[in-house]
Amino acid sequence: MALSILISSVFSKIQFFFSGDIRSIKAKKNIFWSFLVKGVSIFISLLLVPLTLDYLSSYEYGVWLTLSSILTWVNYLDIGLANGLRNRLAETFANGNRKLGQIYVSTTFFLLTLIMAVCFLLFLVFQPLINWSVILNVDPNTVKNLNTIIIVAFAFFCLSLVFKLTGIILIADQRPATNDLITLIGSALSLLIIYILTRTTQGSLYNVILTFTGIPALILLLSYPIIFASKYGYLKPSIKAIRVKYTKDLMGLGIQFFVMQISSIIIFSSSNIIISHILGPEQVTPYGIVFKYFSFVTLMFNIVLTPMWSATTEAYAKEDFDWIRRGIKSMLKFWLLSVGGIFIMILCSELIYNIWLDQQVKIPFTLTLLMGIYSIIILWSICFSTFLFGIGKLRLQLLNMVFVALFFIPVAIWMTKTLGIYGIVIALCLTNLSAAILNPIQFKKILSKKASGIWNS
Repeated sequence: MALSILISSVFSKIQFFFSGDIRSIKAKKNIFWSFLVKGVSIFISLLLVPLTLDYLSSYEYGVWLTLSSILTWVNYLDIGLANGLRNRLAETFANGNRKLGQIYVSTTFFLLTLIMAVCFLLFLVFQPLINWSVILNVDPNTVKNLNTIIIVAFAFFCLSLVFKLTGIILIADQRPATNDLITLIGSALSLLIIYILTRTTQGSLYNVILTFTGIPALILLLSYPIIFASKYGYLKPSIKAIRVKYTKDLMGLGIQFFVMQISSIIIFSSSNIIISHILGPEQVTPYGIVFKYFSFVTLMFNIVLTPMWSATTEAYAKEDFDWIRRGIKSMLKFWLLSVGGIFIMILCSELIYNIWLDQQVKIPFTLTLLMGIYSIIILWSICFSTFLFGIGKLRLQLLNMVFVALFFIPVAIWMTKTLGIYGIVIALCLTNLSAAILNPIQFKKILSKKASGIWNS
C-alpha cells in the first residue's frame, strides 16, 4: 500500500512537469534542471569559502571580497545592452523572426566589444593615478602588487562580459538551466584549481583572483562556438548583420536597465567598500560570509524567477494576462516557503557556521538576523520586479532605484560609524522598503488595466 502511494506520488510530480501550456512546461522543466545544477553550484561555492580562507588570511580574504564587489561593476558597463537584448530576443523567439534575432545579437556583440575595448584602454591609462591601497584601506606591505592584480582581474571581467551574450541567448529562449550548467563548469574548475593551490603553493591573493576571474572567462570563451554550432546557429554574430540603427531599439529598454543597474551597484556593491574603509578589510569577511549564507535562498529564488522573466515577455506579447496572474500567484507561494527557510537558517546559523567554517571566523547572531530580514524584504520585491521587467514597465522602478541609491550611501556611512557592521545591513533594509511597497502596487495596477502615467511606463 505504501509503495503504491509512493509510486502514485512520483507519477503525479512527473505529470506536473508535463502539464499545462507549452510556455509553462518549458519554464517548469528549466526550473527543475536549474535546481539540480544550481544546487551543485551552491555546494561548490560553499566549499570554496573555507578552502579559500584556509589558503588566504582573513585580512586577504576580506580584500578579495572587496575587490570582487568593485569588479562586479564591470558587469554593468554594458549600459543595459544585455537586458535589452534579452527582452528583444525573447520577442523574436515568440514571433519567429530569425533575421531580426541575428541583427539584435550581432549588433549587441559589436557594441559590447567596442565598449569593453574602450573601457579597458581608459582603465590602463588612468589606473596608475588611483591609489587603491588608500581607497580599500589596505596595507601595501601585506598585499603587494595590488595594481597588477586589479588590472588582470579587470581584463578577465571585460572578456567575460562580452561572451556572456551566449548565456543571454539561452535565457531569452527560456533555457536558463543550460546557462547555469556553463557557470557550474567554471565553478567546479575553480574549486579544483584552488584545492591544488592549497596543496602546492603558499597563500597568494594573485593566484586566487586569477583563478576566480580567469577560469569563468575561459569557459565562456569556449562555450561561444558550441552554442552557435547548435540550434542557435542562425543567431551567430556576423559583420553583415550589424545594424547600428537598431541600437536605439535595444537601448530603449537598455538605458533604463543600465540606470537601475548603476543604482544597484551603489546600493549593494558599495557595502564592502564602506565596511573596508571605515572598519577595516577584516570586517568585510564576516559580512561577506553572512551575505553568501543567505544568497543560497536568493539563488534558489532566482532559479524559479529567471525563466519567468522571458516567459512573461512572451506572454505579454501575446496578451496572455491570465498566465501572468497564475505566475505571480505561484511566486508568492514560493516566497512564503522561502521565508520559512530563512527563519530556519537563522535559528540554525551557529551550528551551520561551525560546521561550514570550522570556527575560522566568528559570526555575530545579530548580523545573521539582520541579513535574514533583509533577504525577506528583497525577495518580496523581486517577486514583482521580475514580472515588471518582463513586460518592460521600468520607469517607476528606475526613479525609485535612483532615489534609493542617492539616499543609501550617506545613511550607510552614518550607520556604519554609529552601529558598526550591523549598521550597513540596517541601511540595506531601510533603503529597499520603498521597492517592496511600490512594485506590487504597480503590478496590480497594470494587470487590472488601471495603470496610467508613471505607473504604466
